[in-house]
Amino acid sequence: MYQIVRKGEKVLPDLENHGGVGTIAIQRYFGEQLPWPIDVEIWDIPPGCSEGMHVHDESDPKYGSMTEVYLILEGSAEMTIDGHLEVFARGDAVMCPGGSQHNFVNTGPDNLKVLFLSNADRE
Repeated sequence: MYQIVRKGEKVLPDLENHGGVGTIAIQRYFGEQLPWPIDVEIWDIPPGCSEGMHVHDESDPKYGSMTEVYLILEGSAEMTIDGHLEVFARGDAVMCPGGSQHNFVNTGPDNLKVLFLSNADRE
């Protein structure tokens, strides 16, 4: 049977991620109902807010070595990945494999909207 998630449903409270600046509103789609080990989310990040520098590797007790994909839907951002500063605009995407150190920052004047995908641990 098909399922629908409407805007505003299954929204996680504003989350402070990895010691970043400000808060990020996250709408999660379908959760563990998906047949694949993946999280599908839309992040709404206010101007100047950041995710915080972090790494997902075997030492991460919550996520383990997790790969993340960020696709910019609206706005602009900067990301430092393993010491390299990258600039992103609408339509750009980046994949951060497990073990990479990264931080995501909204550098634009408006809210940044990001499609976020990760290979969530379903064990």
